[in-house]
Formats: sequence, structure tokens, C-alpha cells
Amino acid sequence: MSERKFAQGPGARGQDAQEVGRRLAHRCALLAVVVTMLAPAGLAGTAAWAWTPPQGYATAAHAWEAGDYATARPLFERLARAGDARAAFYAGVMAEQGQGAAADPVAAAGWYRAAAAAGHVRAAFNLARLLEDGVPPALAADPAQAARSYAQAAAGGIVAADTALALMQLNGRAGPVDAPAAQARLRRAAATGDGAADHALALRALAGDPPDMVEALARARRASLRDHQPAGALVDRLNAAADPALSAAADARMATLDQPAGASQPATEAHTQSPPATEVYIQPTGD
Repeated sequence: MSERKFAQGPGARGQDAQEVGRRLAHRCALLAVVVTMLAPAGLAGTAAWAWTPPQGYATAAHAWEAGDYATARPLFERLARAGDARAAFYAGVMAEQGQGAAADPVAAAGWYRAAAAAGHVRAAFNLARLLEDGVPPALAADPAQAARSYAQAAAGGIVAADTALALMQLNGRAGPVDAPAAQARLRRAAATGDGAADHALALRALAGDPPDMVEALARARRASLRDHQPAGALVDRLNAAADPALSAAADARMATLDQPAGASQPATEAHTQSPPATEVYIQPTGD
């Protein structure tokens, strides 16, 4: 504490309080004059000039949901620059989709990268999807980074990322070909409900030596039931070549597709499972 405070008596403190009150009143009066001068014509002294809090994430999300992209995009970008990972993800979505301004895949990748670095797994998936093949001529492909981002998204629970990374491992785009690791990823994704994984496994069964027609038809049928459209043509081709015994065997195999070798068959068939979660994660749907 200062010596001045110890030296003050009751009278001095009262005089100081009066002086502070007088100065505060003077400053408030000056502020009122400034507000009146700055207020738009016709709004001075009305509720329309009331102070409002800074626009934040909820404001940006509401504008996006209302289709007001011209408002939402700069708000998301401002919040992203301040370190909001959700806003960075949505800024990436808008830049990729051309919402609120021209599409900009380079900017989209930048926003996704920032959000993924902060742990946003949907941003990691979208970044991987962009970088796997690139967006010529603006954005060059980066398969190595795509594989790392798919791995991050898969670890975060995005099933489609497991499938995408497995396909990269099979064709050597994620490094040396690793068929066992890819097969394990595909089986895990298929067991979780990914029709694309079932389709890939069906094609691998057909490419075997010898081909496993029963496995291929069972996988293709389940992929089609899971609304994976490319599987439909494969099902038609295999059904046309299948005799009744093969068709019946494929139906039976569907009940055990996700079971370890030697496990007993379940009472219900696999095609009665709940719908898959294989949506592409590019839209801000309620983070």
C-alpha cells in the first residue's frame, strides 16, 4: 500500500470520492454526445442503436443454415483466424462448394488443414479427399498427406476414411502395397456398415485365385442393400452367372460375413442391420 493512503483521513477520502463521481459523470456525458453524433440519422436515442455483442459462431451457423452465405462465409473465416476449429471446417466447406464467393480449393484445403491440426476429424477427411487426387490445375494432389489425413479421420471414427485409406494401401498410393492391412481395414469398415467396403471386398474376392464367387456375390448383395450404387451392376452381373445353389450359398454367407472364422452363425441375417453411416462429411450439420 502507498504512504499516501495511510496519510488520508476520513475527510480526504470523502473529497476524493466526490471528485471521482464528478469526473465519471463528465465522461458519461461526453460518451452520450459521441454516440449521438455517430448514430445513423433517425436512430439516435432509440433501441435500434442498442449495443449488440460481437457476432460469433452461432450467428455464422444460423446464416449458413438460412442460405445467407454472403454473411456466413466471412464470419466463419474471421472466427477461424481466431482459432475456432469448427469455423475453420465450415469455412473450408464454403470455399470448396463456392458458397458466398467463388469456389477456391486451395483456400478450402488451407481451412481444412487448420481445423484438422486442431483435431477436427471431419476436416481431416475432407482434406484427404481433396488431396488424394487434387483439383487441377489449382490444387496439386498429395497422396502421402491424403493417407495421413485419412488415418486421422479413421482413428476419429469416420468409417468412410477407413475404406478410402484401404484402397490407397491396395494400389500403393499410401506407400508400399499393404494388402493385409488394407483387407483388415475393409473388413472393419464393412462390419460397421460401409457399403463401399463391401463392394471393394467383393471385387477382391472375384480377383482371387481361384475366385470366391460365393463371397463376391454375398458382399455385392449387401453393398447394394446398403445403397452403394456401384454395387448394383456387379450384383446384376453375378446374379446372371449364378446357379440356384450359388445364389443360396451367397444368401447363407451374408449371415456370417462379419464373423471370425469358426464362429457360429447368428440368428438374423446381416442384411437386416441398421442403415450404414457412409455419408461424405462436407456439410456443417450441427457440430
